[in-house]
Amino acid sequence: MSTDLSSLFISSNDASSAKMFAILSDPEVNQLTVNRFDRVYSSTINGVQLVKDIFPNRDAYMRWLNELIQWTDVPYDDIESVAASIIEGSFDSEKTELRGSIHIATKDLTRGDPSLTVRKQPIEVITLDTMLNQGMMSLDMRNFLELAVRGRSNILISGGSGAGKTTLTRALSWFVDPNHRILVAEDIDELHLGDILPNVVSLTTFRAFDNLGRIVREVKLDDLVKEALRMRADRIWVGETRGSEAYALVKACNSGHDGSVTTIHADSGKGAVKQLITYVMENGLSEEVAREQVAQAFHLVIQISKVKMGRRVITEITELEPVREGTEQRRNTLFVYDFETDSFRQIAGPTKRLVNDWQRNGANLPISQSKNF
Repeated sequence: MSTDLSSLFISSNDASSAKMFAILSDPEVNQLTVNRFDRVYSSTINGVQLVKDIFPNRDAYMRWLNELIQWTDVPYDDIESVAASIIEGSFDSEKTELRGSIHIATKDLTRGDPSLTVRKQPIEVITLDTMLNQGMMSLDMRNFLELAVRGRSNILISGGSGAGKTTLTRALSWFVDPNHRILVAEDIDELHLGDILPNVVSLTTFRAFDNLGRIVREVKLDDLVKEALRMRADRIWVGETRGSEAYALVKACNSGHDGSVTTIHADSGKGAVKQLITYVMENGLSEEVAREQVAQAFHLVIQISKVKMGRRVITEITELEPVREGTEQRRNTLFVYDFETDSFRQIAGPTKRLVNDWQRNGANLPISQSKNF
């Protein structure tokens, strides 16, 4: 049974802990970072601010960290004595309503206080309509993305840290056929697609350590994607691609798992494709073969970015065509955000190949969006 957020800090007997849980329970706070006991920062849509006078000393900070991890799936009780350099986990839905993940760099790495990063996820339901009303996209873009999911396009969502990639991924999932079996592969549980769809299996990576902190058993992200292929998945969604698992996902996209989605860190749609190719090459493929594999795998790149005052917008939606022009994959830019006028423009319509793919999956594009300019 989960605990109401407010009770986290009301029930705490320690004043410092009460203040920290009060910050975490604030719906406006989307991130919390602690560099050391007297350097606590909270982030909202309006920016980052230093929170003063929380912990009187290091001991108070360490007590709170040990209290915090009790609300997560982290398998430790005492961070001070743990034989691990990095601690990662998610808030446990059976213990708290708080959603998000924690990352702790222990004293092994910092040579001082453990460094904490808490990434919060909104509890309220966020859909494409929510994002439309917040000015993150135009109505045509919203309708286009709905069709892309219904039409089972393979989608690469790109952006910087905190740009809203996970939130957009969750919003897209509302348009997945509920009969489709989705296999989710993540380092830590962040997408929570099982809250939205009934036929979801969520897999997370795993590490077991001995008493000296050495890894004795490990299941990596590329292992999870390979297992998903054996679990009769209709779609495979990878929370974030950042290494060799890219090749396993590309193979899945090229072997009938249409409608797969992943996110990647990049500053542009073009950069996202290059980054994905680099990750695929980590499996020993030549650049030529990696480019060919990626060109066949993904249909769309969605770039999401922070603009003025921390506002998030979709700055570009681009169709990837399965052909190359020189050393670059042909890109058909569909929608862009104009920074000067704070508006969205449709540059072109999707190719007939993409429209035909959608139609085969029962998604029909309105005539107003099907024309090329």
